[in-house]
Amino acid sequence: MKTLSRRHFLQLSGMGAAGVALAACAVPVPATDGMAAMEPVHLQANIAFTQADYGLQYQTIEKWRDLFEDTHEGITVELAFVDWSEHHNKMLVLAAANELPDFIEVQASRSLLWIIEGVFLDIDGYAAADPGFDMDDFFEGVMGYYRWDGKTFALPYDHGPINLGFNKTLFEERGIATPTDDWTFDDLRAAAVAFAQEEDTWGFSGMPRSWLLEPSYLTPWGASLFNEDETECTIDSEEAIAALQWWVDLRFVDEAIPNSAQSEVLATAGGDFVSGKVAMTTVAPWTAPTWNALAGFEWDVAAWPAGPVTRSTAGLGSGYGITKDTEHPEAAWEWLAWMTSAEGLAFVWAASGASTPPRKSVFDVYFSAPGIAPNSQAFLDAMDNYMQIGRPVSPYGAEFTAIRNREMDLINNGLKPVAEAVADMKKDGDPILAKNRELYGS
Repeated sequence: MKTLSRRHFLQLSGMGAAGVALAACAVPVPATDGMAAMEPVHLQANIAFTQADYGLQYQTIEKWRDLFEDTHEGITVELAFVDWSEHHNKMLVLAAANELPDFIEVQASRSLLWIIEGVFLDIDGYAAADPGFDMDDFFEGVMGYYRWDGKTFALPYDHGPINLGFNKTLFEERGIATPTDDWTFDDLRAAAVAFAQEEDTWGFSGMPRSWLLEPSYLTPWGASLFNEDETECTIDSEEAIAALQWWVDLRFVDEAIPNSAQSEVLATAGGDFVSGKVAMTTVAPWTAPTWNALAGFEWDVAAWPAGPVTRSTAGLGSGYGITKDTEHPEAAWEWLAWMTSAEGLAFVWAASGASTPPRKSVFDVYFSAPGIAPNSQAFLDAMDNYMQIGRPVSPYGAEFTAIRNREMDLINNGLKPVAEAVADMKKDGDPILAKNRELYGS
């Protein structure tokens, strides 16, 4: 997806009154009951970044770190930012050498691998002993990424669902009713086909892909990509084939989705949706700053449409955890609790509109942020009601992903029949997924 990193979107200078108030507050993070006063502790915290957004991210988290040190006597935190493209592999190397920093970031889709590898400490005991920390405030649909065997090993700092984004200006110019939160895929198709009647205009951009594949494209039809414990691929079901064929037909029969060659042309105008030639597409909360900066039209969001069976969509984000190599777990918990507190998530992320928060109590701050979609309530509704984990999340998922991407590329470009492609995905993927059986005891 050719969009800027969500961290590039931090616009803290424009946070307004909410950000100023948060910057002045101190979050009470009580010491664990019975714990003696800490000796001076120096923590190391690694956080992922991209070269483009290094300055803004550092400035924001550094301010929050300074407030932490001001209110937690004896604890200092050394921040180290690691390039996002190198972060995963670098942390695994440090883990193998038992040289991890006290605190690291993890992308949700990779968290289970790190948890099973023993990278993170179980934090349930620290959270339970901390009366100022509310675990129940996190969305349950988010926490599934960070739990294993009934225990919690990391906490999210951002998480966003995929919804339906639309060009409001184009809808109004064509006299077509804009999407609503009760739309079905039949409604989407009718609108998309209507836009496709005009030359050089398309109704939708995007095909089933990546971590969106199961929750956003298969589940609405009652289909799945895997069985529950990801030991078998189930995409060869009749329901899955029907779901994927629906999208293939929308692209190649209805011609309502740009093909690859057409998308290459639209890329010269900023991309399919930003070009103003496409009426609808997928959207995440962190997309807003890009569209605000580049799109020369009004846009908004609506709920991801309901399918023949249910309404479901994917969500993804990142989190933080305390590593196995820390010598100061109590102090590291204080820092983790600070970074994932309601106040911390509001200050670093929600008040700027950079992303939707994983805590329910912080959404009021997000709703007051500049530049967010007028109907951003749709993001909260998705997180609260129908957002699902984007799989695979199992340790052998990365190997399977290469097979998934290969076959989906062939399907999405009209180069292989759906039934044949999903059969090959299952045939080549099942031996890889079978290796998960040892992990799940199945």
